[in-house]
Parts: sequence; C-alpha cells; structure tokens
Amino acid sequence: MDTARSIFSQFQILETKLKPPYLRAQAFARESLTRRVEAEAAATRLLTLIAPAGSGKSTLMAELYNGALSSGRHCCWLSLDVDDNESAIFSKYFIACTYGLDIKSAERELAFLKYSSNRDYSALFDTLLARIISIGIEITIFIDDFQYISNPEIIRFWNRLILHAPPTMCVVIAGRNRLPLDLSRRQISGMLTDITQNDLNLTATEIQRYLDQAHNIPCEIKSAEVLHHSTEGWVAGVQLAALAISSSNTPAADFVEGFTGKDKSLTEYLLQTVLSELPSDVRAFLLSSSPLVRFSAVLCDHINEADNGHQIIEYLDKNNIFVVPEDRDGIWYRYHHLFEDFLRSELKKQNPLRYNEICIRAAQWWESQDLLTESIQYYLTANNFDKAADLITARAPDIALLRGDHSTILDWMRRLPEKYHTSQPQLVLNHAWSCTFSRDPERAIELCHKALAGLEDATLFAWDLDKATIETCYWQAKTTEVIAIVASDELIKSADKCKQILDSIPKTELFDISSIYNCLAYSMLGQREYVQSAHYAAEAYKFSIKSGSNYGSVWAEFLGGLANVEMGKLRAASENASKASQKAGPASDNNISLCAMADFIRSEINVQKCNFNVPAESSGLGRSFISLYGPVEPLLAAIRNEARKLVWGGQLNLAWEVLHHGQEIALSTNQGRLHFGLVAEEIELQIWSGQVAEAKETVTRTHFFTFDTSDLSAELIPAIQDTTQLILARVLLAENQAEKALKIIVRLINATRIKNDSRVRLLRALATMKAVALWNNNQKKEGVRELDKVINDAAQEDHAYPILVSGRQLLPILEEIQSRHHQGIDSNELKVKNNFVNRLLLLLSGEAAESVVELKPTNANVAGRYELTGREISILKLIGAGMANSEIAGELVISIATVKWHLHNIYQKIDVKSRTAAAAYARKISLI
Repeated sequence: MDTARSIFSQFQILETKLKPPYLRAQAFARESLTRRVEAEAAATRLLTLIAPAGSGKSTLMAELYNGALSSGRHCCWLSLDVDDNESAIFSKYFIACTYGLDIKSAERELAFLKYSSNRDYSALFDTLLARIISIGIEITIFIDDFQYISNPEIIRFWNRLILHAPPTMCVVIAGRNRLPLDLSRRQISGMLTDITQNDLNLTATEIQRYLDQAHNIPCEIKSAEVLHHSTEGWVAGVQLAALAISSSNTPAADFVEGFTGKDKSLTEYLLQTVLSELPSDVRAFLLSSSPLVRFSAVLCDHINEADNGHQIIEYLDKNNIFVVPEDRDGIWYRYHHLFEDFLRSELKKQNPLRYNEICIRAAQWWESQDLLTESIQYYLTANNFDKAADLITARAPDIALLRGDHSTILDWMRRLPEKYHTSQPQLVLNHAWSCTFSRDPERAIELCHKALAGLEDATLFAWDLDKATIETCYWQAKTTEVIAIVASDELIKSADKCKQILDSIPKTELFDISSIYNCLAYSMLGQREYVQSAHYAAEAYKFSIKSGSNYGSVWAEFLGGLANVEMGKLRAASENASKASQKAGPASDNNISLCAMADFIRSEINVQKCNFNVPAESSGLGRSFISLYGPVEPLLAAIRNEARKLVWGGQLNLAWEVLHHGQEIALSTNQGRLHFGLVAEEIELQIWSGQVAEAKETVTRTHFFTFDTSDLSAELIPAIQDTTQLILARVLLAENQAEKALKIIVRLINATRIKNDSRVRLLRALATMKAVALWNNNQKKEGVRELDKVINDAAQEDHAYPILVSGRQLLPILEEIQSRHHQGIDSNELKVKNNFVNRLLLLLSGEAAESVVELKPTNANVAGRYELTGREISILKLIGAGMANSEIAGELVISIATVKWHLHNIYQKIDVKSRTAAAAYARKISLI
C-alpha cells in the first residue's frame, strides 16, 4: 500500500474516500440483517440501499465490506461527495477505487487524466468499463452517497456497468434518494436486492440490545417498544435518545416517555437534551470544529488556540457522540452527516463571523502543511475569494513548474468563482500556462489574449500595476501563447512567432527567453531539424542558467537529449541526461516533473542501446512522464518506449495494451499525429515479433496507408508520408518481397539524405533494412557491405535499436560479418565493433546480453577538425592497427581499389606520404 499511497498523493487523491468507515470493536452489530442481505446480494449481484441520513446505510455497507473481504473477495470502496459529479474527478476516484485490480492500467489511466483534463470522458468510461468487466476474480464494488451524482456521462457509465457486470462481480450502491439509474430490467428479472429504510430500522429487541451493548443503558422491552414507536426504529433517532439518556442520568423508562423522535422538534430536542447536557468545553469544541470536513487534535488545537483537542476527541469517540473515525490510528475523524449539518447550522445562527474565522484558520493550517487544495477550499467556503485567488497566484508556478501538476491548478480555477479569475494578470497567466500543458491550447491562447487586453487597458479588469509588472506580464503572455501554439502542433507558426519575440524581448526577461528557445527547440524537433533543435536547446540552457531556473535548464537538456538521440549521438544525449538529473535534484513530490524529464531521457537512451533491463530498475518517473505534458513528441516517445520494453521482455499482450490505450487517448483528445505514430509502432513491433498477419490486420483496421492528414499542418505531413513508406517496406520485407521493399528503402534513404542527413537514427534503420533487402534479393555481398557500414558507425555509440528492430532476418548477415573477424589483429576499433556484433547476435537469438551502460570516449571531433569522413577514420584506425590493404578490404567489406582510393584522400588531408606516417599519426591523435 505504500506504493498506492505514493501514487494517490501524486494525483491529489484523498485516501479516506477509498475506505469504509472504521467499525469500532464495541460497535452494535446486526448479524441477522447482514446475513440476509449478504445472501440476497450473492444471488442478485446488485444491492441498493436507499434511505435518509442516519439510517445506518454506511455502517451496514462497512459490515458487508468486511464480510466480503473475509470470504476472499476483492473489495473496492468509494465514498462520493458533491465534487464527484464532475466527470474528471469521478473518473479519477473510480480509477483509484479499483486500483488494486490492475495497478499498471490504473497508473496509466491516472497519468493520462492528469495530463489531459480536456478529454472525451465517455470514451474513458467505456475503457474503464471494458477493463473492469474483464477482471476474472471475485469482486465487490461499494459506492456510498450516490445522491451527489446527476451527471449524464457518469450515470451512463453506471447503467452500462450494471448491465454488463460479469457473474463474478457484485455492485453495492447506497444513497439518500432514489437512484437515477435504469434498474427496471434487474427489478423485473428479480436480479436486484433493494434495501430501504424499513429494512434498516431497528426492531424493539434490537433497540434494547443496542442501548445495552453500545451505551451500557439497561432498558426493559416495554420501554424499547415505546422508543421504537416514537422513532420508528430510525437508527439516528435511537442514537440521539441514547445520548440524551446518558446525559440526563434519567432511567430509560422515564426518559422515553417524552422522546419525540423524528418530528419537527428533533433539532431543538437535540440542542436542548444532548448538546446542552455536555460539558461546556465539549459543546464549544463541537461547534468550532463543525466547519471542518475532517479534523484531528492538532488541527482543532490550531483552530481553537488550545491544547485539549486530543482529550475531547477521545471523549467524543468513547461516548459515541456522532464522530466517525477515518483511520485505525485514531488521528482523523469526521462528524456523522446529520450531526455535522446540525452543528454547522447552530454555529452559523449563533456566530456567523466565527464560522468564517474558523474556515480561514483551517485554510492557514492546511497551507502550512503544504496541502493547498484543502487550504483553498476552506478559503472558498469562507467566501474569502480574494485570498483564494492570491494563494493560487502565489503557489501555482511551483505546482506547475516543479511538480508538473496542472490538473490541480485547473481544479482550483474551477472552484474559484468566475468573476475572480481576472482579479490579477498573474492568475490569468498561470491558468493559461496549465491549459497549455493540459491539451487545451485554444483556451490557453484565449486567456493570453485576455491578459494582454487587460495590460493594454487598465480599466478592463481594474488592474493597478506598475510599469515593470506590466512589462513582465506582457512577455509572459507572449511566451505562453507561443508555447500553446507549439503544443497544438503548429510548429512553423510557433517558430516564426518565437523569432519575432526574440527580436524585441528585453534581455532582462531571462526565463521567458529560455522558454522561447525551448519552444524553438521543440518546434525544430517536430520538423526533424535536429541540428537546429540541439542549437536552440543549448541557447535555452544558457539563458535558463542565467535566470536561475532549473525548470528551463531541465527542459533544455531534455529537448537537446531527444535531438541528439535522433542524430545518433547517444554519448551527447547521455551528457544531456546527466545535466538534467543534476538540475532536477533528488526526486521528491516538489520536483516530480523535472525528475521525470531527466529519467525519461535516460530511459530513451537505454532503449536505443537495447538495455531493456536498465529502465526497469530506474526510478519509474519516466513512465509517469505521460501525466505531465501535452506536446506530442515526448508523449509518443514515452508510450513507445514502454511498449518496446514489454515486447523485448516477451510481454506482447501488455505491449499491445499500452499502445492501444495510447491510441485511444490520442483519438479522444484529437491528437492525430500521436495516434498515427502509435499505430506505426504497433505494426513495427508486431512484425519484429513475427506476428505478420496481425500487423496486416492492424494496417487494415486503422486504414494506416490512407491516413487522413487533412487536420495536420503542412510541416508535419512529410514525416507522416515517410513513416508510411517505411512501414510499407517493413511489411514487404516480412512478406519476402525484397525487390519491392528495396526500391522504397533506397528512395527513402536518398530523400532523407537530400533533406537532412542529421537524421542518423532513421538512416541507420533504413540502411539496416536495405541490407536485409539486398541479402534476401540474393545480393549477399552488397547486403553484408551495407550492414557493415551501419555497424561501424553505430558501434561507436552502442546504438543497437535501429539495427535490431529489423529482427531475425539480420542473423545470417551478422554471422557473416562475425566470421570475417581477424583474430590476429587487435585494436580498440575492432574490439568495439566485434563486441557490438556479438551483442547484436545474442539479443536477436533471445539470449541474455550484458547491458552497455558506460559510453566509450568519442573521437568524433577528428572528422570535424580534419574533415575526415567516418569511413576514412575507420580505415585510419585499421592502418594504425597494422592491417594490410587486403585485410582492411575484408574487414570493411569493400574492394582493395576502394581502400587505396580512401588512403589517397587520407594522406592528402593529414599531410603524410606513407602508411607508416599515417599509422604514427593515428597513434598521435589517440585513434588507437
């Protein structure tokens, strides 16, 4: 449960809503009613409890819950409240309620909810329904206080769950009013157990036992019958009578004669007979703590500026005075709803100012505990909207930037009355920022324009701002707007606006400048301009350091790392990851988003190196990355990497589930490019795992080769078209149509090199596919030569994935390359290459291959400084190792004439005239 508690804390989930009320050991048990209800519910599998407050619904449900647990059933509990009528909040709590049924799916669903508050909840509910009804274990779902639900989306979900519930599932729903559900079919078929107030009412005999067992009050059956007649067996009424008898020190027989039960004078009777008989300090405590949703001794002592909270709570608990413990440790409590309503009403009548004062003091206490949602809610309850707005304004940046928690900010804004949303420009801009990262860029842009209008016209929102604040807010609005544009995948438009801003923004606005450069880096990444992306990320890092922003620094290293991976520079990407980790600091709730980005880059590098055991041992924060950001590019990589790890671990069904869930989210949030990328990944992984027929089914099901690009901006379409062709070539290779595949692959390689030869990861994958196509087309020597060139290049970076994704068709080619290894020649270059080939063979054979964690020192600068090509550097290294021309030709699978031609070029570039001088030069510059 520690893991669950950590997850619930991350997603702002109150655990107390997920547990039944704690039953005291001395609580009055109704064994006969419980046994009857259990037997009937086991037959019908649907139980409803409809009765007013104080009828004993929750207590009976808690007894049923404990009974179901003891019988070996898996039990899920959810107590609803007024906020749960929102689809976003209900879905979050229902997922948490059923967390233990499928932990990985629940964590993904929670993450997507947090990442995208602006989504199709009907689709989400359908997914939850499919997952829940597919669970094969015995399960009972308990839902309390259903009277708060009227949302059609939520009601539709429950109607469908009840209709399609499997035989292993039992559903128990309690509420004060008639349920707004379609239960007619169940009623007609006799498959509904309906418990009403009459069923819950105590009999005279039970009243007699209750007074004796729970309150130590001796009572004759005749007096119990009088009390039953007066209260009609209403549980709360009987409990009130018991409290009154205990307080008055009057024999039960004398007292019950005057008890009025449930008539109109009940509240007056409660005040006069129960409350007035309590010690004065207890009465004062009850009234002052009544505004609290839940309370502890520490909180109450703060409210009352006293130190007797523990003693009074112990007194209330011991005497059963309508307090409900919320944990087994006796720390947190709440009042029974009936008593809570009465106490609050009395406090407001007696001292309305005191009521608001208590709420404000409670807000201050929760704020000191860094539990801002509770704090803000108390300020709102006290109608102190200005303070709530101030708190949101002050704390939102940390919540959003460090924790990546935008859903909480959006929830605060939902609770804050609309007219206070524009109380200050920073509040508007914080709201816009969170909308940007919650898949609602249109709303974010609208809010930015609203802020800009208010900054231009001071009378619009009555903002009284100095010149410096106006300028700061102006550039913050402009920056947030362009980030929203890039988040909506309008990459060229965003880049143009970024460049315009950089021409005019004051150099003092360091954080905004770093954000704009990060925006440019992302835009270039999406357009596959990786050199520019890395350049802008470096600029972003420089300005973020000047501004002291770890947030900007980690984003810069994150984007730079992604660009370097695409350029095949895993060493450089590893440096990005290290710097990102350093800036993020140790993982905690306060910097969760920064740690997730750093962890994500490391996971990306390890996947590219096929170190699939390393991500499994990492902190796991990279997986939660999907909960933090809306932009497509990192989200695609995060989901893709999780699926790849599962496939390489043999967990194919889980991998498809991950990809399908991501595809569903992409569709429900109108992210066409994300959906396309995840479908492409599914097809590629199905081919790799030998499921060619399934891959073709996926192509047909998703209309992959006729993907509709009408909703995409023009700059994104070429990448879609290239990916379509690449997947077509993979399908053709899998179907042994090597000649057709080869034509497509060669065309893609040539087009990629013409457009941008920095796309090294893609070129390595295409070149590997070309080698397979050549080999399968009986051009074996050419196939070996092609793959050998890829290996010579990729081995220096341990870049295995673009090669291995072509699958087992590579085995004969790799074995041929391995057979050419010159045992008598020893050089670092050959060791690296041969170790890399051996590792590829082990991985493709399904054997355990040692992970490559430490990257080797790079000599890549030699090519730039002396203008040597990669092939020329390889030949120079082999010369230094003492290999003859014929041996070099055999090692590199090229002709002797080609070796001589490369040697001529090398001699000219490094200004030497012999092999001996070239070998000496290779040693001098540490190539060998």
